Amino acid sequence: MEKCQPLPGDVLSYRSSNGVGFYELDEAWRPKDIVVAFSTRIGGISQGPFAALNLGMHVGDESQMVLANRQRLSDALAITASHWVVGQQVHESNVAAVFDHHRGRGASAQDTAIPGVDGLVTATPQLWLTCFYADCVPIVFWDVQARAVGIAHAGWRGTLRNVGGAVVENMIQRFGCHPANIHAVIGPSIGPCCYFVGEDVAEGFRLQFQEGVVAECGGEITLDLKEANRQHLVGSGLPAAQVHVSKLCTACHGESFFSYRRDKSPTGRMVAIVGLR
Repeated sequence: MEKCQPLPGDVLSYRSSNGVGFYELDEAWRPKDIVVAFSTRIGGISQGPFAALNLGMHVGDESQMVLANRQRLSDALAITASHWVVGQQVHESNVAAVFDHHRGRGASAQDTAIPGVDGLVTATPQLWLTCFYADCVPIVFWDVQARAVGIAHAGWRGTLRNVGGAVVENMIQRFGCHPANIHAVIGPSIGPCCYFVGEDVAEGFRLQFQEGVVAECGGEITLDLKEANRQHLVGSGLPAAQVHVSKLCTACHGESFFSYRRDKSPTGRMVAIVGLR
């Protein structure tokens, strides 16, 4: 499989450890003692449409393959696989604050994931918050001063419901964060180059967002979910300079990423991870 390459000027840099490929924040933006990572499909053992580093338990892959892949990525990031915390991801805007007793929820079985949530926040070290995606937008948050982190899964429904803003609000209410101190990364996800939608979806975004989210191209309607989420986060009080947006499109780069839109079902899932060392 072709090796990933970073895009010039992207906020994320590609790394490989023991053959496992992932993206992390460029050194200029990387917070100290906080893990921020986005996996690729490179370096796992899954087969067929899940080749190779599928990390999703809910897509039809063999569970032992997925567990082995999760361990491989954890080893590459020097974190503990059994300390992952997984939300159910139901395309809503509900957020759970997680603590030590949540450690390992969803790490080895999907039915133990925290139900009904698309966002997670914590201030507990060594809890690795996760978001699984294959075109939807993963958003990672951190506040160095408050020592708190968060993560959101934002498909088009979750974006309209402002799941990213819900994570910011939970970080403020639960852990005393201030929006001016929160950073966010909008990770690899489908770009407007590949995301075509119908008028029913487009109209909801036209009503809610400024220019730059909905456009027409060759008679088709395109949607920029990354820009929509960026606008939401700035509207939630985050300084624009602290909302970092990756240029990587999951649908464009089949050698690097799974894409539900490109591959249809079944296909694998990448994971975004954030946590305090």
